[in-house]
Amino acid sequence: MRTIWDYISARAKQALSAQQVMSLVVFSLGVFHVCLTVFFLFLLILPMAALNAVSAALYFFCYMQARKSKRLLLVFNLAYLEIIIYAVVGELLMGIGTGFIFHMVATLPLGYYAAYTFDVKDRRLNPMRYVIFSAAAFLAAQFLIHDIGPLFTYENKRMGRLVYIMNYFAAGIVVVLFLSTLLNQIKCHEAQHRNQNEELEKLSKTDSLTGLANRRSLEERYASARQSELAYAVILGDIDDFKAVNDTYGHNVGDNALKAVADIFKGIVREGDTICRWGGEEFLIFLPGCPFENARQRANEILDSVRKAEVRTEDGAIFHITMTLGVAVSSEAADFEEAVRKADERLYFGKQNGKNQVV
Repeated sequence: MRTIWDYISARAKQALSAQQVMSLVVFSLGVFHVCLTVFFLFLLILPMAALNAVSAALYFFCYMQARKSKRLLLVFNLAYLEIIIYAVVGELLMGIGTGFIFHMVATLPLGYYAAYTFDVKDRRLNPMRYVIFSAAAFLAAQFLIHDIGPLFTYENKRMGRLVYIMNYFAAGIVVVLFLSTLLNQIKCHEAQHRNQNEELEKLSKTDSLTGLANRRSLEERYASARQSELAYAVILGDIDDFKAVNDTYGHNVGDNALKAVADIFKGIVREGDTICRWGGEEFLIFLPGCPFENARQRANEILDSVRKAEVRTEDGAIFHITMTLGVAVSSEAADFEEAVRKADERLYFGKQNGKNQVV
């Protein structure tokens, strides 16, 4: 019951598909008309019993089509036309006071559900066509009943009131089902698009191979630190002889080495630091509020961990890699770009003087 209440309250976590909606609706309407067939047979109102029997047969045909996910728009249109015809014929047979007019009113919002749900050759349906058709059917029924009058007369006023109440609730249930489904679909699609946008935003700031931040994300992080006038340090590291790794073991193994180094960086830096894949085999760490000695210590921890890391080749062999790292702090630079340039100069100096070290 809670699930049903959440659904009709448009708070469902997942919207029903068009196939599920049409299967449920036409099956429910088919059962409803079977019950009405028995009801009118019991009251010996044979024209209405026959009308409901035909409607029930039509809905069960639609149900078989919907279960096979065949021509769902045709199923919808058949159900829509049945509701219109049933309302008009019911009005002619039993008169205006029996509430068959409610069925025509119930069809007014159905076109909007169809326009949102069904595609026809890459274009949307026009819901106003359904609205205009329903209005025309309503006017036609009023003129016919005014000229002809009810074809079936009955003296039991309670029976007429009961039919009126049944028609009111049947039409209301159809409207609630379709409108709640439409609103659930809209909300679920909005949530899906929102999640996709968040994922795209995340991907736009993330290196796809290592999962580290990219330059765009790092620039945003630095801009935030600059506004708060917070001192910072940068560590720029480069894997030694990485081209030889790719040439010797292949690019897949080279990618594994990059991932291994990225994992080492993630395990050593603080929560507020930002690790960025700066270039091919270059990594940069932005450390806000970190003094020089702490930054140098952290760089040495990274260097030791990289030396100990084991990288496996595709045939299971193990080899080791090293890094050279340059460290700079904001107090010796006018801006972030200059701090990175100083770290890069020290990195280059380390490369020229033996590699595998922190400068």
